[in-house]
Amino acid sequence: MSAHFDNRTDCPAVKRATKAFVDTFLAEAMPHLTLAARGCGYALAVHGSRSRDIDIIAVPWTETADTADLLVDRLCGALAGLLGRALKMKDWTDKAHGRRATTILLPGMCPEIDLSVMPRSIKPETEDA
Repeated sequence: MSAHFDNRTDCPAVKRATKAFVDTFLAEAMPHLTLAARGCGYALAVHGSRSRDIDIIAVPWTETADTADLLVDRLCGALAGLLGRALKMKDWTDKAHGRRATTILLPGMCPEIDLSVMPRSIKPETEDA
């Protein structure tokens, strides 16, 4: 995104309308996304203003959580089942605290999803006695 887009100031009516649309979309989509994430060993949370896009964070929740790549594939599959298609826009971007981020593009007027995934913890190997 350009700096101009990131710093834009939409009028309050546009912000309210967009948030209402995003909230309606989320009410329909989140149960499907949550189920897909749970199957991969992740919990999901929505954060941010929801005034232009949807920010979702995925946190590994089980010892056997799948890779972030498999998670995003499953989330895209769940969204495609609802909307006809969903595409991962770009490669992963490294963020603070080991978090990785990507964008999921949706068809039509649907907002894009900015997905952040927290890293899976790696257990240290233990020495056998």
